[in-house]
Amino acid sequence: MAHPFRTILCPVDFDDNSMQALDVAADLARENNSTVFVLHVVPMIIPPTGMPVYVDLNKGQKEVARATLTEIAHKRLAGLNYELLTYTGLPASEILNTEKKIGADLIVMATHGRRGFSHFFLGSVAELVLRDAICPVMTVRCTPARTTLVGTWMTKNPVTATPDEKLSSVESKMHEGGFRCVPILNDGAPVGIVTDRDIRRRTGFLDQTEASKAMSETLITVTPSTDIREAARLLRERKIGGLPVVEDGKLAGVITVTDVLEALIPQN
Repeated sequence: MAHPFRTILCPVDFDDNSMQALDVAADLARENNSTVFVLHVVPMIIPPTGMPVYVDLNKGQKEVARATLTEIAHKRLAGLNYELLTYTGLPASEILNTEKKIGADLIVMATHGRRGFSHFFLGSVAELVLRDAICPVMTVRCTPARTTLVGTWMTKNPVTATPDEKLSSVESKMHEGGFRCVPILNDGAPVGIVTDRDIRRRTGFLDQTEASKAMSETLITVTPSTDIREAARLLRERKIGGLPVVEDGKLAGVITVTDVLEALIPQN
């Protein structure tokens, strides 16, 4: 019997829904001796102005996404043939472009994501892919139980800066991405965080001041397994807008006041 699905495309955005879709794609690949192409699209949130800071921002996001894909593949695709792809652009367009480029026989994807922008695989994206894809599309709709762990609600793959980066660059990242804080990393480990308040305090000296001179001296962090209520308590007591989420000494994400509100306020 011929194997119908030799090339399987699975778009992921690193949330639980897309991870379950990847598991489905992996099972199909094992049954059909297929190759799985795992695609992550970094959303184009910054207009392509050509300014170096913007190029560096997208480059950094793609590098982090690539590292995350590699880790996921080692855990979930062991023994399979697979390729990892990272692009920047509009999710639906990049999925459809990749389908044609690799000659996909099947697309396996989650039908929705948890949040509107940071987790961008919404129903509308799946609908666009279903409408315009050439090959069959298998959608995986996951409805996991609501959890209050930070790891479920944090923003993964956040924009970061280095200790020697100028505050003018950090401010640009905040402004263009709509962030109120940016974690400062040294070799992947968080050493501080710069907030919009830190930026305002040094207005007029941003080009001369490095992030290490402005970041909070005492870094308060949580882990993915921290209860969201504990994160809310820390945010309230410290009067801060975000907390780095650390796992095994490395930055896993950022949990913000907005994330906490979304987790704790019942949804209709």
